[in-house]
Amino acid sequence: MESLPGLSDGHALAVEDSNESHALTIPKGSEWKVERPSEARLTIRIKSGIAEIFGTELANDIEYDFRNFNFSILAVEDVILEWKCSEMSSQTIQIVSNTTSKLVYNLHFALEKMRCSSFEGPRVIVIGSDGSGKTALCRTLCSYAIKFKPFQPMFINTNPQEGIFSPPGCVAAVPISDILDVQCPSWGQSMTSGATPLHSKQPFVKNFGLERISDNRILFTRMINELALVVSDRLANDAIVRRSGCIIDSSPLSHLDDDGNELENMIRQFKVNAIIAIGEDADEIFEKYSTRFMPYVGSNFIRIPKLSGCIPTDDVYKRLLQRSAIREYFYGNYKTVLSPYAIGADIGDVNVWKPKNIMELPESEVDVVTDTEMLPVEVTASNLQHSLVVISYADRKSSPVDVEHAPILGFALVTEVNEKKNKLRILLPVPGRLPNKAIILTSYRYLE
Repeated sequence: MESLPGLSDGHALAVEDSNESHALTIPKGSEWKVERPSEARLTIRIKSGIAEIFGTELANDIEYDFRNFNFSILAVEDVILEWKCSEMSSQTIQIVSNTTSKLVYNLHFALEKMRCSSFEGPRVIVIGSDGSGKTALCRTLCSYAIKFKPFQPMFINTNPQEGIFSPPGCVAAVPISDILDVQCPSWGQSMTSGATPLHSKQPFVKNFGLERISDNRILFTRMINELALVVSDRLANDAIVRRSGCIIDSSPLSHLDDDGNELENMIRQFKVNAIIAIGEDADEIFEKYSTRFMPYVGSNFIRIPKLSGCIPTDDVYKRLLQRSAIREYFYGNYKTVLSPYAIGADIGDVNVWKPKNIMELPESEVDVVTDTEMLPVEVTASNLQHSLVVISYADRKSSPVDVEHAPILGFALVTEVNEKKNKLRILLPVPGRLPNKAIILTSYRYLE
């Protein structure tokens, strides 16, 4: 076979070489910006030195596996590592100097000082434009907080487009009590992930259900207010979390209203006492906000430049992360495989609601204020097939007001709607019958 032309020349050798391990040295204070094709698998093994991803240190001689995830590896000391990826080449590697890590260290030490000097820990919100590094900074500060002392900071995600410890479309709060999984873009395992090597997190989730805050600002504000009540209860009854404080990841400023009322509502509801603004010093909006929010935070309005380790993201990458979060909820990941349960249900046995979307309402109804932001949904294939739905604690025949304010029991995926047979096929994360509860349709779809 080797004598046949084309079977033993360059292509097969190139594939074999691309799967070999490559050595890489990252100087102290520099970082490797890791970008690769979405489905490419990258494995990394630290041979010597101290390296971290979002504040979590990588152990030496342990193989880390990354998929569907762009990130930066910071070298705290000179680092030598081995990497392997069939769709990356050494020529595309970006190693740049990190110019903002010292600022992040200073922020961490300032928050530590606040934790050690009072039983009421810092309540800090991070604001900035899209792609400025807000979420990366929050994740790093959470990782540093639990690194040397038994703190459990409450992380609060107010950006519905990000699936952190939950599928997308939600706002969530979770105490960070253990190391975050550096290999996971959704930060790690939650209570839905089954048996995990790390301590699973227990998030409290409120469903917004729409893709953009501008689709229904009234509902978004209500969900933030209800989340703030739960956070206040947890802080009041948990001394460790109260002393550890809160780290709040805000939505990009372009997603919030231009008047700043939604941001001010978050600051007031979560009792914020420090603001970190990421952006250029010349930003006029930060000048305006530093004056406006002084009654809440005093002089604790801190401005830092855009984090140097940020990797630009586009809508395609964001959609990929959202899809990965939905898939992980039902099927787990490559390390922890879950087996969801498919059931059948009669169309007449379900009552479905959905949040109002002002983009779909007639102009005459856009400014009409009502008691609820929920609308009934007709169960048809065009409305429900391949849709992510929320199963609430509200009874199936509850009023729309009760459905809107009810806690979340879990998520389900409608895989098939057969109108001729009057049947639904639904994917649940656990075995059992479909609960006799109200169902809320979200704007997210997942096609297997």
